[in-house]
Amino acid sequence: MSMDITRGLAVLKAAWSFGSAETAADINAVAQISGTDLSGEFLAEAQNYLNMGRHQSAAIMAGDALEEVLRQLCSENSVSVSSVDGMIAELARMGVYDSSVEQQLSECSSLYEKAITGLWSEVSKNDVELMLRDLRVFVVDHVTNN
Repeated sequence: MSMDITRGLAVLKAAWSFGSAETAADINAVAQISGTDLSGEFLAEAQNYLNMGRHQSAAIMAGDALEEVLRQLCSENSVSVSSVDGMIAELARMGVYDSSVEQQLSECSSLYEKAITGLWSEVSKNDVELMLRDLRVFVVDHVTNN
């Protein structure tokens, strides 16, 4: 249910900010990169939050994008793990990506967990910027090339 609420909020926020040409362009560009509308919208919204100085919110949206992409990869590879960390580990075990990518995704997941549990002092703007960069690279390398 929490994921449904998060998705609903992401859709509403995207609709509210639709009047901005920059926002619409960002959403379209990221959606084209990812090949999946939902994770693309999450990444675009995360970037919008980061641009507004709300890096904690950006970390949450980026984590939602991570979870969505992992679920897609799990579906494509017949993996039935439900936790983000479990999906990361199982997909690496199956050879979908190597251990360095697994480590990067685990770091992204850790930052996401800190953000959603309110550990704001442990979520820096720089870390969120790196998280977004890593997720974009991951999506391009592992989702669009499948």
